[in-house]
Amino acid sequence: MSTKEFIKNQIARAGNPPTHEQFTELSESERSIIILEVKPEDYMLTEIARIVESNNAHVMALCVMPLSSREVFLVSLKFDVEDLTLILRGFERFDYKVIYYFSREGEVTDTQKERLAELLYYLEM
Repeated sequence: MSTKEFIKNQIARAGNPPTHEQFTELSESERSIIILEVKPEDYMLTEIARIVESNNAHVMALCVMPLSSREVFLVSLKFDVEDLTLILRGFERFDYKVIYYFSREGEVTDTQKERLAELLYYLEM
């Protein structure tokens, strides 16, 4: 995708508010996601970004969808990390309501498999 196509695509997205289907698609394509429920008067992107970045993570995508009542926003955040434990604790500490999260923290990596095999080998000696 060229730079011009990317810009046109982003402009088209910005012109139309996301549908419920587009909003839920966010959870299907990245490593991890958190969806917050935030009152409009409490929504501060700088504070949310500060909480995330203080835990050595980066926001890769953000989508804000006001609910029909306009009393709360749903804020969907995609991250570049797999383990959300520290970020979730940060949001809890600052009284953000996490209504959904998904991460792949339960997956076993090759390094963990190797270490487990070494431990079992050691225990069998």
